[in-house]
Amino acid sequence: MADILSRCIHFLKEQRIASADELPVAQRVLFDVSPIRNAGPWVQCNGQRLLQFSSNDYLGLSVHPEVRAAAAEAAAEYGIGAPMGARPLTGTCELHLELERQIAEFKATESALTFATGAAAMMGVVAAVARPGDLLIMDQLAHASLVCGGKISGATMRMFRHNDPESLERILARADPAQPKLIIVDGVYSMNGDIAPLAEICELKQRYSARLLVDDAHGHGVCGTHGRGAAEMLGVEDRIDIHAGTFSKAFGTSGGFIAADDAVTFFVRSVAPTLLFTKAASACVTMATLKSLELVRNGEDRRAKLWDNARLLQGRLRQAGFNIGQTETPITPISFAGNQALFLADILRRKYNIYVSPVLYPAVRRGAAILRVIPTAMHQPEDLNYLVDCLQAAVADHQAATAAGTGALSTGT
Repeated sequence: MADILSRCIHFLKEQRIASADELPVAQRVLFDVSPIRNAGPWVQCNGQRLLQFSSNDYLGLSVHPEVRAAAAEAAAEYGIGAPMGARPLTGTCELHLELERQIAEFKATESALTFATGAAAMMGVVAAVARPGDLLIMDQLAHASLVCGGKISGATMRMFRHNDPESLERILARADPAQPKLIIVDGVYSMNGDIAPLAEICELKQRYSARLLVDDAHGHGVCGTHGRGAAEMLGVEDRIDIHAGTFSKAFGTSGGFIAADDAVTFFVRSVAPTLLFTKAASACVTMATLKSLELVRNGEDRRAKLWDNARLLQGRLRQAGFNIGQTETPITPISFAGNQALFLADILRRKYNIYVSPVLYPAVRRGAAILRVIPTAMHQPEDLNYLVDCLQAAVADHQAATAAGTGALSTGT
């Protein structure tokens, strides 16, 4: 008799993450225990000092003393979990409404709506605004939470080639003009570090009477003169129908948001399953996010340092012969054939005390893997130079181990 859990039982044999020989290293690296304070740039783990390059804490706000003080103040006054309840019941407090007012002001929209997590914001808004019979047209690399929202909605989904306006237009041109259409893209793509061609996409959405949602999780706080994201950088903020983002990257806290016209946010607030059926964000996180938003809005110096560090690191990597693709942001994907990135991450952690994350299939195409490195505003030039020097040494270490037939350094577990 068929068993729905059989795929769980057979996963180890059927999985495609790594070969049988590589699996011990994959398990050690991919399921390694990260230190609680892992935002860096230097962190402590098992008595060792590690240089961290795997955090999305672009501006260093997760450990900023003012953000920490705001959270501690709220926790001391209200407790850890308060307010208890979902937003429509007992979960909405004045702090949520104040954060939404300030996000709307930050994004120059009529209103905003916050969620307990970034994924809840993305899934919730797509699941709310789309219905069976609608057409969702997504970039093929759109974040998984957006795809999940599309599946929940029951709408028809079509994928266009990554960052290819011509591919998008072919789908729009073939679609029924009377069919409601929503184009969905990321502002900054989290694995490649490239930016959506928003100006061209805005032209197409207007030409074909579609709407546009931009998930700029990795752009907010980082891109644009005022940190308002890729849309600000490209000068198209007022042409986007729904802005979406997360607080778990440059803001250094947790949660997510959408910003749009009043009618959109009221509708999503009323029907989004990921808002209606889950506990609201706690007061201590919300107060911390209010402080981090203030710091983001006044963070020109931190943004400048972040971009200086990104240019230094990426320039050195290219000079050393590493392939970092077409990144346009601090996200720095270093490409390797096969699962070499897995072994390099292992060597960097265990021998050189550098914490980087390998990204394997299915997050990237089969047969390739990357080390995703993210410099932050908190790193110093010597940190960046040390990373490049150690990466070159790790490649040599791996090549020597492969030639000796061991596959990886034997430096303990």
